[in-house]
Amino acid sequence: MNKNTQAKITVLITNKKNEVLLIKEYINNKYNWNIIKGTYDKLNENIFETAKRECFEEISVNVELINSLGVFFSKTDEKIRIQFNFLAKIIEGEPKLPTKEIQTNNNESIIEYKWFTQEELKKMKSNEFVSNRTYSVINNWLKNKIYPLGIIQDIEM
Repeated sequence: MNKNTQAKITVLITNKKNEVLLIKEYINNKYNWNIIKGTYDKLNENIFETAKRECFEEISVNVELINSLGVFFSKTDEKIRIQFNFLAKIIEGEPKLPTKEIQTNNNESIIEYKWFTQEELKKMKSNEFVSNRTYSVINNWLKNKIYPLGIIQDIEM
């Protein structure tokens, strides 16, 4: 992929109460709610490993990916984004914010995390999230647009 085309991942983490974990992150000159996300750009890992790594880097937990929440693509005149969306549950650790040093090294600025109920999420407006893509992932989950993880396969070239 050229530098204007990126494969992105998002991970929507849920708990036993069916709440969703969101992080408050500084993007586009303001703090808004986001889901775990990152760029799939390391040749030594597959997209599933990228998703798990991002969960550990951003909120210090190990997760099991349980489903797909679909694939989005979006473009502008300057860039293309292909976004793989995952649903996960925590299998090890408790959510906690990374240190400032770790966040700086990972180019992050996360100040808070919070578990949200479905009712709370349904009341939130799109401008409370960092992007329309984040808002769309959450709304797809609320509408039960969930797919088997097996629709995404890691195959050799």
